[in-house]
Amino acid sequence: MKAMVLEKICDLGKNSRSLKMVDLPEPVPGEGEIVIKVSACGVCHTELDEIEGRTPPPMLPMVLGHQAVGRVALTGSGATRFGNGDQERGQCGPQGCV
Repeated sequence: MKAMVLEKICDLGKNSRSLKMVDLPEPVPGEGEIVIKVSACGVCHTELDEIEGRTPPPMLPMVLGHQAVGRVALTGSGATRFGNGDQERGQCGPQGCV
């Protein structure tokens, strides 16, 4: 999958290209989990603070954006609340969405 990744903290006033597009492995859902194919993802002031280091990200590299909407692409065993193709939204963090 393609993702925009923050690799290092920088000053956006001096470096407007702080994110790098990379290919990441396709996610695989675990027990009771789903994978959402994201169609839109918001980037808010929290990410700007992470990019510039005012709120250092918990890890680098990091995929930014934590307000996402899309459709369920895969379901793990035991995931029964959502089915493939269902529209869903998530509040995401470094370890995934809730």
